[in-house]
Amino acid sequence: MHPAYRPLTVIEEGGLADLMAQKQPATDPAASVLQAARDILLAELPSHLLDPVTPAAERDPAVLRALRIAIGTHTERGGPLAGLPTDDASLLRLFHDTIGWGPAQPYLDDERIQEVKIIGDRIMVQEEGADFTLAPERFSSPRQALDRALVLASRLSVPLDRSRPQDTLPLAHGTRMHVTIPPCTPDDTALICIRRGRRVAWTLDDIARRGACDETLFAVLRLLVKARCSFLIAGETGCGKTALLEAIVNSWPGEPHVITIEDNTLEINVRHAAWTRELVQSSLDPLAFGRAAREVLRQTPSLVAPGETRAAEAGAILAVAVSGHAVVTTIHARNALRAVSRLADCAAMPGAYLYEGRRTNALEDICDNFNVVIHLSRTAGRRYIDEVALLDGCEETATGLRPRLIRLAWVEPTSDGLRWHCAAQVRGDRLVWHGDDQTPPALAQRFDLLKLTERPRAVASSRAVVDEALTQAALARQAGAPERSLAILRRAWAERNDERLAQAARQALVADPERAQQAAEAARRAYDQITAALAARRWAVAATAYAELSADLERYAAFAPAGGWPALADAIAEGQRIDRETVAAIGRAEQALSQGRARDALDLLAHGEPGRLSDETALALLRIRHAALNVLVANGEIGAAALMPVAAALRMREAAILARNAAQM
Repeated sequence: MHPAYRPLTVIEEGGLADLMAQKQPATDPAASVLQAARDILLAELPSHLLDPVTPAAERDPAVLRALRIAIGTHTERGGPLAGLPTDDASLLRLFHDTIGWGPAQPYLDDERIQEVKIIGDRIMVQEEGADFTLAPERFSSPRQALDRALVLASRLSVPLDRSRPQDTLPLAHGTRMHVTIPPCTPDDTALICIRRGRRVAWTLDDIARRGACDETLFAVLRLLVKARCSFLIAGETGCGKTALLEAIVNSWPGEPHVITIEDNTLEINVRHAAWTRELVQSSLDPLAFGRAAREVLRQTPSLVAPGETRAAEAGAILAVAVSGHAVVTTIHARNALRAVSRLADCAAMPGAYLYEGRRTNALEDICDNFNVVIHLSRTAGRRYIDEVALLDGCEETATGLRPRLIRLAWVEPTSDGLRWHCAAQVRGDRLVWHGDDQTPPALAQRFDLLKLTERPRAVASSRAVVDEALTQAALARQAGAPERSLAILRRAWAERNDERLAQAARQALVADPERAQQAAEAARRAYDQITAALAARRWAVAATAYAELSADLERYAAFAPAGGWPALADAIAEGQRIDRETVAAIGRAEQALSQGRARDALDLLAHGEPGRLSDETALALLRIRHAALNVLVANGEIGAAALMPVAAALRMREAAILARNAAQM
C-alpha cells in the first residue's frame, strides 16, 4: 500500500463520521460534509490547481487555507463543516474525496510515477524504470472516477458525453489525460489514462543522462541536430518519442522560430524564446491538424514539430518538409523501415493534402526530404534508442519502390544491459565511417554548410567574446600581468556588461591595492550620488550617474553595494517605468477633461501615487486631479472639501520644486 495514502481507506469505507464533532446529529453526515467541502474548494481554488497532476506543494497550501477558513466560519455560524478537525491530514483527506482523485491522488502527486490508469474502480501505476502494477487501493465505486473525469472535462470545455465518449483533456504541466466513458465502457465506469509530463524542457543531454544512448551515439545525434536535419521518430506508445522530439527541438542551434502542433495536449515544452504553440482538436475537426500544418508554409519558421503523425495530416506535414523547412515528428511503427512506409501510407490517405492516392510520390518525397529515422523501444520501464538510420532516397526493387536506409546505429542487449553500435563516429563536423563513407550526399552538403553558418554567429555572439576574454584574462593574471588582464576585461566589458567580467576584474585588482582603493572610493562617491537621486526620485540623474559608473569596469568591480549594482539598476528602471506610465495616463486624463469627462479623468489617474513619482510628473498629476475636481465641484457633483487634500499636496510639491531649483542656482 502506498504509505502516503493509508488513512484514506477509512474515508472510502464511509468513515467520515470519525471527522465529525461529537455534537453533530447521529444521522450519517458524510454526504453533506463532502458536498459542502466540494462546493467550497471548487469556488475558492484557482482552475490550474484542479488538474490531477498539479504539484502538491502548490496545491495543498491553498486547499488547507480554504478549508480552514470554511470550517471556522461554519463553526461560528453553523454549517456542515462545523467542528471538523483542522489538521493537515484530515483536511487533505477531504480534498482527496471531493475534487481530488481519491485513492489515486497520492500516486498522481508522486513525481516518480510516470503513468496512472484508472480502470473502473481499479488503479494501475507505472513507476519510472518499471512496468505497470496494480495498486492495492481502489475507489469504493467505479462511478467516483467517472464523475471526476466528467467534472474536469466540463471545466476544460471538452464535450465528453455519450455522443463523444473518448477524448484527450488538455492538462497543464505537459500531462496527457485520455478518457473513455460509456457507451465505449460499461455503464458507470471509465478508463482514464494519465501520463505525467515533463515540467522542465529536455535537451539531448537529458536524454543521454537517462541512459537512452551512449556517448558515441549522443555525439552523432548532436551533430545531426547541429546540421538542422529533418527527423522521423518512431516507436510504440510510451517509449519516449515525444521526449526525444522535445530534446531535439531544444538542442536546435541558434535562435530558431519553432512552431509546434499538438492535438489537444500540452506535452511539448520549448526553451527557445521564439516559440509558437498551435493546439488543435481533431476530435471536433478531423481536418484541423492538417490545416494547421498547411498554414505553416506561410509562417516561415526555422523548425516545425508536429507532435504526432497519425493520419491524413501526414500529407501537409510532408509538404512542409518538401518546402525546405526542417521537420521533427513522431509516428507509431515497429522499426525504421516501417516508419517510413507508414508515413507514406498516411500521406496518401483520402483527404490528405497534395498526396491523396499518390503513395509513390509521397514515399519519394519522404526519402528525399527527411534525413534521419530514429526508432525507440521500452523494456522493463527503460526507454532507449534502438535504431538510427539515414535516408538516402529510394531504389527500385522487384516489389516496387523501397526506401534506401543506411544503418547508422543499433543496440544489442547483453547480460550487462544495453550495448550500442555505431557505424560512424563524429570527427569535427563530419561522420567518419568504419569503412567506406556512406554519408548521403544531401547530408554531406549540410555538414559542408556548417562552416559557413557558424563562423558569423561566433563573431556576433557577445557571450562568446566574454568567454574568450575570461580565459585570456585568467592566463594573463597567472602570468603576473594584472594590467594586461584588466585591459582584456575592459574590452569585453564594452561589448557586454557581464558580472563574470566584474568578478575577474576584482581578482586582477588584488595585485594593485592602491589602485583598487582609489577605484573603490570613486565607486562609493558614485553610489552616494545615485542613491541620493533615487531618494529624490530624480530618475534621469540616477540613470546618468549609473551609466557613467557602469562604463568604468574598475570602479564597478572595486566596490559592490549591498544587493549589488544590478539591484540599483533595477530600482532606477522601475522608477522610470512608473513615471512613463503615469505620464501616459496624464495625457489621456487631459484629453478626457478637455472633452468634459472629469470623472473619467480622475479614474485614469486613480492609481497614480505622487510619492513614487519624480517631482515634475507628480506635479502634473496633482494639477490635472485638481482641475478635474474643480469641474466636479462647479457641477455640484461633490463638495468643495474634496479639493482640500489635493490642493495642499499641490502647494507642497510646488514649494519643494522651487526650493530645489533655488538650491541649484
